Amino acid sequence: MSDEYQFECPSADIEILARVISDLFPEQTQFVERSGDDGRVSLVIHYIAMRFGTTARRIAIDIHFDPAALARYRAMPPRMHARSYAVLRAYVETELGALEEMYANGETVPRNVAIDMGDDFA
Repeated sequence: MSDEYQFECPSADIEILARVISDLFPEQTQFVERSGDDGRVSLVIHYIAMRFGTTARRIAIDIHFDPAALARYRAMPPRMHARSYAVLRAYVETELGALEEMYANGETVPRNVAIDMGDDFA
């Protein structure tokens, strides 16, 4: 297996969003674009967390994009995407920090986490 990140995103803009946050995760992390039955697009991040105990732990973070916010993002010219990148990155960093805090407090770190990206995304 390669040491690089894996991107399985048919949409170029979703892959760009994955690349914006990829450095927050260890190599070999997988970023997968999914579309729900309701048409809602998600970016699912599968990674191995080494810092939540003595053994490696698989964690999935499912980032759900509000359809209207994602449509606004897609309608913006690329030069205006920086704010959306910053919001996405802040949400993911906050969630990772919350997981670390849970572990530090002796709580069980969940294997699946969801982040909802709403109106503040775009």
